[in-house]
Amino acid sequence: MELRRRLGRSVLPGLVVAGLAGAGTAGGCSSTVVENRFDASAIPPSDAGSKDSGTTDDVGFTTGDTGSRPLDACTAVTSKAGKVPVDVIFVIDNSGSMSNELVSIKQNVNTFAQKIGTSGLDYRVIFIVDKGTGTYQICVPPPLAGPNCADNPPLFYHVKQDVQSTDSLSLILSTYESSWKSYIRFDAIKVFIEITDDNAYGTTASPFDKQLLAKLPTGVFGDSTKRKYIFDSIVGWKEGTPYQSNSTCGTAVNTGTEYQLLSVTTGGLIDSVCKTDFSAVFDNFANGIKQRLACEYQMPTADAGVVDPNQIAIQYSVGGVPPGE
Repeated sequence: MELRRRLGRSVLPGLVVAGLAGAGTAGGCSSTVVENRFDASAIPPSDAGSKDSGTTDDVGFTTGDTGSRPLDACTAVTSKAGKVPVDVIFVIDNSGSMSNELVSIKQNVNTFAQKIGTSGLDYRVIFIVDKGTGTYQICVPPPLAGPNCADNPPLFYHVKQDVQSTDSLSLILSTYESSWKSYIRFDAIKVFIEITDDNAYGTTASPFDKQLLAKLPTGVFGDSTKRKYIFDSIVGWKEGTPYQSNSTCGTAVNTGTEYQLLSVTTGGLIDSVCKTDFSAVFDNFANGIKQRLACEYQMPTADAGVVDPNQIAIQYSVGGVPPGE
């Protein structure tokens, strides 16, 4: 399991995090709940690898210069975290060129959700796309959805919305208040997954980002210094070419450069919509969400003093059993 030594991170559900304050710490200690926070702009798309996060249950932090001296419990800070909340919002082009893609999305979305669920994340899935059993509609099957295309609160919600080739970004903004604001959680990281074979016009990446960050309640999507959303793109990008290049994959109308720009800005993933089977694409995106969110943690602080991240040592314990026992 890879752990990143960065401040302001969330912890894997069920982890116990302990740390010592730096020099000058007064006696006495307290326990605090770790806040789930994530700075998406700090991680480039390539940082979300495909390695499994593992099943480590507990991790402890102690000062690196303890030698044989036992850890003084009165100067330690211990934090136990709950599950990291993540709201995954699929925005899917259901125009006339997307019939095969709609079928593949329906076939693979349950496996996608199950993979996120096994990571221990507190997840929910929201679809923004026309709902039904027609050629250019999606009826999400159980167990993610309820019977007959129904919602399955609080795990799954489907916003019945016709999404055409170029209007995804404008629709995300215009339908927020009326259609899906009540489905997302303030503290959750929002992961948009755009699926289209075209590009955004009218509302493009930069104004979209500004308008989304301005949505109420203030801070629900973070701000420009610390976004609380990630934008993933399954678009007309051609594998083997640089992101935002002019090369379009075979069946796509456009490369989707505006969506790709949002992915680069927010630390999202980019993949090709031209693949005939979305199972590997969805598997990659599920792994990306797990790697970016399920293995994050925040350094604890004490009542007095400041934890020095350069003086932190990491100890693992599985199932609450200390190392070596």
